[in-house]
Amino acid sequence: MRKIVITGVAVALALGLTACSGDGDGKTAAAPSSPVGSAPAPSGSATPDASSTPGGASTPGTPSTPEGSDGSDAPVTQNTPTARPGGQQIKSATGRLRYLAPGKFTVGNVTFFTANDTVLYVAGSTCPDGSTPPDVSRCSMTGFDDWAKAAPHNATVRFSGQAATLIRETQ
Repeated sequence: MRKIVITGVAVALALGLTACSGDGDGKTAAAPSSPVGSAPAPSGSATPDASSTPGGASTPGTPSTPEGSDGSDAPVTQNTPTARPGGQQIKSATGRLRYLAPGKFTVGNVTFFTANDTVLYVAGSTCPDGSTPPDVSRCSMTGFDDWAKAAPHNATVRFSGQAATLIRETQ
């Protein structure tokens, strides 16, 4: 009976990790979830008293549980901007700039925060605060929330952790 329960837990973890990996690249998402899903089963079946092992085996699945309980939507899974399935950090992203909350935005499918030292370059003739940018098109972040909400903007964003270091509007 324990083997059936342990196998069920391993399958549930494997399916949960597969469903919660975010990039839409099936090859990348399938590779990490297979070893993780199969690793708890051998450790649980190797020990006869493995009743505590399924509790420990569910620990790697804990990060995916809150994402699923928050709504199981693809954007919820993408709220970890710098985490790739391989554990590498995202250095930059390009796409449509969208406002989420004060100081919180998405570009493409990556969510990020702005900081006091975030640098903004605009492609148009007006900065978010209404002023005309100098020759290099560098603007202050004053009014950036309203600017991002007012009209669609395409941008390339560079990151340091979950914060944007540079936002460059593209045409």
